[in-house]
Amino acid sequence: MKKCLQLLTSYSSMKTLALILLFTFPAILISCSKADTLDKRLVGKWTMEKVYEYGEDLTAKHDSRDNRYIKFNSDGTFISDGDPGRNTGRWRTDNEKMILYIDSDVEDDDSEWNVTFNGDETIWTGIGHPRKENTKLVHKRE
Repeated sequence: MKKCLQLLTSYSSMKTLALILLFTFPAILISCSKADTLDKRLVGKWTMEKVYEYGEDLTAKHDSRDNRYIKFNSDGTFISDGDPGRNTGRWRTDNEKMILYIDSDVEDDDSEWNVTFNGDETIWTGIGHPRKENTKLVHKRE
């Protein structure tokens, strides 16, 4: 009789645990997905790793001193620096389409990018016309 009561108690405990997990797991997934939106993931400093145009690695041309970076601030501003020089402005995203919009303070330097993630790297693919669409930038979180 005692063993039967122990089995029933442990079964009841497992059932309770299963019900708790069943109801809390979806809530955890929803909260994690909101935290992983593009705008949240981009905040921070990113160093330029690679620049590709039409599949050709042109990093040496665009980052000759290996010192370029961009820092996205949570207030929607950005600073990029390194050679060839400093740039500032505002940024925003379309979280559903994974698009980054950069509104540069430098005239005629605004841009739009499709962004994907590969671990601690981002891969930006330009949007707008063939040259931009064939440009990819790879940045790594600092």
